[in-house]
Amino acid sequence: MSSSTSPSSTTFLTSLRQRGAQFLLWRGIVAVIMGLLLVFFPFSSAIVMSLFVGAWMIVDGLVAAGQAFDLKKAGAPWGWALTEGVVAVVAGIAILLIPGIFAIISSFFIIGFLAIGLVISGVTQLSVPQSLRSGWTVAAGVINVIFGILLGVLAILNPVDNVWTLAWVAGVYALILGISAIVISIRMRRSGQTAA
Repeated sequence: MSSSTSPSSTTFLTSLRQRGAQFLLWRGIVAVIMGLLLVFFPFSSAIVMSLFVGAWMIVDGLVAAGQAFDLKKAGAPWGWALTEGVVAVVAGIAILLIPGIFAIISSFFIIGFLAIGLVISGVTQLSVPQSLRSGWTVAAGVINVIFGILLGVLAILNPVDNVWTLAWVAGVYALILGISAIVISIRMRRSGQTAA
């Protein structure tokens, strides 16, 4: 009985592996396309992403408002849910009307938080007790503080470039992720073929 079920289970596993490899391949291709768009058209990509965020906030706000009315019918507190929905819809409409400004502001805050994090990390590394401190720790601390300050100054002096920087970094990351996924999927398919 076990010998009769073994071939079918092997076929199923091979099929599952092939489907998984194909799914991973498509994910890799999409990631590479997104990465190329972000690297070569950073501002346009940031605008498109802003439009997606705006549309998502409107849908999310309408859902929250609908839940508020359901809560009201059930006799439960509903004011905060309605407020959340209205605020989300208004914010979503504002983003759709001025996506470029949203892209600049959001990238400014992201890079600002990154700069603050680097400075805090550097100060933490430099405040390590002398007995535990090494040359590498001090060097890393100094580099983090300097890089964090430079990043913060650049974010304040030229906020438009923040969009380019973030989009480019995200694009490179997507390219690495996509190429890795494609390579893994090809290896999966080859190993599946040799196993069969």
